[in-house]
Amino acid sequence: MWFLRKKYTTLFVPMLLWNIPMAMFILAFQWNGQYISKYDELTSGDILNWSNALLGITERPVNEPLHFLRNLISCNIIALCIAIPFRKYPIYSFLLILIVGVFNIDSYIVLRNDILIGFFLGALLASMRIDARAIDFLLPVTVPSYLVAAFVIFYFKVDFESLWWMGHRLLGFLAAWPLIGYLNKTAFRKISKYSQFSFFMFLSHYYVEIMLFHLFSRIFYIDKFYIFFILSGPLTIGTCIVMQLIASRVAPSLLRISTGGRA
Repeated sequence: MWFLRKKYTTLFVPMLLWNIPMAMFILAFQWNGQYISKYDELTSGDILNWSNALLGITERPVNEPLHFLRNLISCNIIALCIAIPFRKYPIYSFLLILIVGVFNIDSYIVLRNDILIGFFLGALLASMRIDARAIDFLLPVTVPSYLVAAFVIFYFKVDFESLWWMGHRLLGFLAAWPLIGYLNKTAFRKISKYSQFSFFMFLSHYYVEIMLFHLFSRIFYIDKFYIFFILSGPLTIGTCIVMQLIASRVAPSLLRISTGGRA
């Protein structure tokens, strides 16, 4: 029960709270007759559509990046169910998870199967007491391979749901872990002091990017929108940090609840 209560507080509550405002915005647009293609039935009170909008039951929620939390909740429930066999037979259990993920046997249980595989790959390393830093030597291979694969997928317009995309996302784990290990040995390690803002940034950046897009669309013509793509990243990060600092002073209790106690 402690495990479920913790995941409820740290994953479910933030996901729900940060989806509600976006759903209300969409509902307000629809009441004014503006069409939102993905969630065009919120005004009808359709239960499945509202469940998807707030919780991402069968598709991504309205705050789209939060599909990661929805999938993480599913992975934790699966981990709880298979904890005993996974501890006894970690390799065989992971191979079974790999088959389930690759062939999408889990259907709507986990919407992004690369998250399922990546989650249990981490569990496999932990159960076998393998230090993730052991793969740091792969850095010169995995990072260039990931970038080349990204270019190939973009150039040939590979279908997002294909196995090639899943392989690319899984390669991302093998590229990210060594890269983080390398950066921690350089001057970039100073960036770690900003990690306190990371979860709030993850939860709120979708709102900020939409507002920035709306603002830029009123100032610039479409041929100047490269300015948006150049500036949106730094502006989003800076805005999210300022928002968290303000919230920590104005509404610290709400900030703590809405971030699962991480801020």
